[in-house]
Amino acid sequence: MINTSRFAKKLTSGNHTITVEISPPKGSDVSRMLDCIRPIADQVDAINVPDCQRSILKMSSMATAKIIQDELGIETVWQLTGRDRNILALQSDLLGGWALGLQTVLALTGDPVSIGDQSEVAKQVSHLDALRLLELVKSLNHGKDAVGKDFIRGGTQFCYGAALNPHKMSRDAQIHRLKYKLGLGVQFFQTQPVYDVKTVIETQAVIQEICETNRYPIPKLMVGIIPPKSAEFARFMNQKIPGVEIPEAFIAKLDKSADPPMESIRFCADLVHQMAPHAGGFHFMPVGMEKHAKPMLDACFSQGSGVKRLKVL
Repeated sequence: MINTSRFAKKLTSGNHTITVEISPPKGSDVSRMLDCIRPIADQVDAINVPDCQRSILKMSSMATAKIIQDELGIETVWQLTGRDRNILALQSDLLGGWALGLQTVLALTGDPVSIGDQSEVAKQVSHLDALRLLELVKSLNHGKDAVGKDFIRGGTQFCYGAALNPHKMSRDAQIHRLKYKLGLGVQFFQTQPVYDVKTVIETQAVIQEICETNRYPIPKLMVGIIPPKSAEFARFMNQKIPGVEIPEAFIAKLDKSADPPMESIRFCADLVHQMAPHAGGFHFMPVGMEKHAKPMLDACFSQGSGVKRLKVL
């Protein structure tokens, strides 16, 4: 079985790749989640499905991704972390996810259990970090398991990506990790939230220089954007997320606005228009703003936005 995903084809095109992150439910009822996705089905290339982000209990990302694909016919980016599984379980899940029809995986280390809602009962495994997990995905794609044995009944052919924090590009450790990920052949990066064009330009330049020096293929840089739902949330992001600098002038606008979500949408649409010439795509994370995802995408993809939206059929 080969990778036939439209998402993978879009990554190699000259058009922007668009994803929206929608969290699985904390429970077994997926109806509300699916209702959030339906209105934006024709505006995204894939839905990102987090794996218990911030270590908060949610439905399995693998099961959720399968449900989204089956129910709505939309491709997914299946997020998988090394936090909760050893290498045996990770291989088992990757083989199972591929057999279920999940063709794109985002390999992550995972947030520490200590910050989540299960910290009193959950044990952190963390057998593999993101780099080792990417190595494992690459090995499975080459038809070999973690001990080098060939899969007699088929391996995988995942399109795989990684996270990237552009705010740490001046650190040697971050550059080392970036070089390692590029050497492993990642096909796309999805970044932490970014709110200034300069950071995108600088990050793209670093990636291009490393790839040209080492003759690596250049992956798509998908810029992460979280629309702050309120002034309070924007201040929280500035304080708690390293490197995030939401302009104080905008936060003041949110404070005075009669409709903070729409004010936030206009702000993010302006950012997208500025960043479009320098980014390979965008990864929207509408935390607490899921019901506003449709007007957000409408604003970001308006005429003159600079976002190239040709679909790969």
